[in-house]
Amino acid sequence: MSETTTTGPAASARPKQLLRQGNSNLKRDGIWVWTLPALKAELPDGTKIVTCNQAGTCALVCYARFGTYTWSNVSAAHVANLRFVHEDLAGWDRAMRAELAHKKFEGAHIRIHDAGDFYKPEYLIAWLGIIRDFPATTFYAYTKEVLLVREHMKAKPPNLHLIFSLGGKQDRFVDRETERFGDVFADEESIAPAGFHSQAASDLLSFQGPSPVGMAAKQRPRELARQGDRTLGEWQREHDLKRGFLTAEQG
Repeated sequence: MSETTTTGPAASARPKQLLRQGNSNLKRDGIWVWTLPALKAELPDGTKIVTCNQAGTCALVCYARFGTYTWSNVSAAHVANLRFVHEDLAGWDRAMRAELAHKKFEGAHIRIHDAGDFYKPEYLIAWLGIIRDFPATTFYAYTKEVLLVREHMKAKPPNLHLIFSLGGKQDRFVDRETERFGDVFADEESIAPAGFHSQAASDLLSFQGPSPVGMAAKQRPRELARQGDRTLGEWQREHDLKRGFLTAEQG
């Protein structure tokens, strides 16, 4: 393990259960979820951690910044997850493996993050080791960490499926001819005409169905108005053009 500490959170502060069944749509399909706080969080000792380093336009309208995600008990649970990972990665690794050893996870689907991302290399590397050692379980994740994933995933475990989620700072590095990616649309009706494939029927379509993947925005009216008719990817492209990261020809 690349990171250990003897000063991690006390056992009483560690989550008793790491994997949980998510929202009603995920629960319907028997999908288990591991998650972190969205975008950033502060630990009890005052340490501030950015959990979505490559968030771009998505951060302006992130659905995980309002609603049930902000309820005190939900927010506290997500921070507890982050604290465990950040302060005692080796202990978290052991705990995750112990939980995954239960028979109920054989043949199960686990979504890594319905908020947050692979916020540091050591954390991604730990996940890769876990995934390789549990080949009977299927893992998948939306991520904006395009370059980090490329650097550490020369040989991707066959039971891991990644979807690059547009609306991030590294959108321009996604190979849209060969890599699976998804985008968030203002509404469900706009997905098919744009050549994307909706995963509304099941989140499993994010990796089991055709690519590219389209999702309808879950934002409140204020955030929807801010996004307008653009997808998050289109909005990010506007930002990248203004900042000179893309030329008009590339855009």
